[in-house]
Amino acid sequence: MYKTTIGATAILLAIASTPSSAATPETKAINGNDASSYGSLLLPWQAAIKQTFNDNTGCGAVVISENWVVTAAHCVVPQIGNIVIAGTSNIPQGDFSTLDSKYQFNVVKRIPHPNYDDTNINHDVALFRVERSLYSVAQPIKIATAAEQVAADQDFANTWVAGADSRGNLIASGWGDTVTKGTYPSELQVVRLGGIPDDQCNNTMTDNDNFVCADTNIAGLIKDVCAGDSGGPIIWQNPSSIADTDKGLRLVGVTSNGAKCSDKNDNADNPAFQLNGQYSQLASYRSWIETTIQSEDSNPSFSLSAIATPTFSQDPFAVVDDRPKSSSSSGGSSGGSVPLWGLSLLSLIGFIRRRR
Repeated sequence: MYKTTIGATAILLAIASTPSSAATPETKAINGNDASSYGSLLLPWQAAIKQTFNDNTGCGAVVISENWVVTAAHCVVPQIGNIVIAGTSNIPQGDFSTLDSKYQFNVVKRIPHPNYDDTNINHDVALFRVERSLYSVAQPIKIATAAEQVAADQDFANTWVAGADSRGNLIASGWGDTVTKGTYPSELQVVRLGGIPDDQCNNTMTDNDNFVCADTNIAGLIKDVCAGDSGGPIIWQNPSSIADTDKGLRLVGVTSNGAKCSDKNDNADNPAFQLNGQYSQLASYRSWIETTIQSEDSNPSFSLSAIATPTFSQDPFAVVDDRPKSSSSSGGSSGGSVPLWGLSLLSLIGFIRRRR
């Protein structure tokens, strides 16, 4: 799976092989599976953002209303372009000429959180507005309320066991980098993770209140998102709403920061490289999201709570495996290889994996 890491500059490249850089955020996924192996459009809220200078995705995003996606603030950089891709699980990395235009949406507004801090990665959330309805091909997912986040936190506290198998109560996804260096999959990757209580989160952040913390839920099996997954979704299921048409699925966060996946994978026995991933906790930003959309759309009555409950055909928590399928490689054989100059651009973006 993929997730983004934000370092300050290309200096991260020079220190990437040292334990001190293990916390530098990066986008990609380890030991996930092709979402399409579970059926067509398993995650209809999933979106991505095209890189500016080539036909590859650079960040993930999530459909939350008819014209808006939420992503990470560290994705608001010149190297990330103004095309959102939604409504498909397959993005032909390296050549978008075969990607149907109905899946491509022009971005007309990019709004990072006003208090985003690229030093400590606080408030790592942004909104992108597109020019036409995303509902033509995609569906929104509800953002967790404050009460639902409390319930999720309690779920994490009840089920997380450090160093042992825990419940896979979170699902993350994206088209980010894989352990195979330079390989960005064309097939959307999906991975189950375990939610970690804030006070047990092994990361370098000094304030975990606005993050959801997660990592592999299987002892001895590294699972994570990676570079290129930044801004993509991590979802939780509200057990009291499973009978609803949206299966009780809730967007609790967007990928923000964590350990560099290649370092994490190559140093399995070194705790310095095994930092947990962090996701901007969206329940903390519901008010900002609503007021921003109200202002930008000149629609003071807009409310996230008023968006019609979508109907999802599948429950990903019922089908997504806890382990990689034997027929699926974490490198994503269906994926395209990003040109070296494209990888350099991604490194310069500062995808969020903080230094320790």
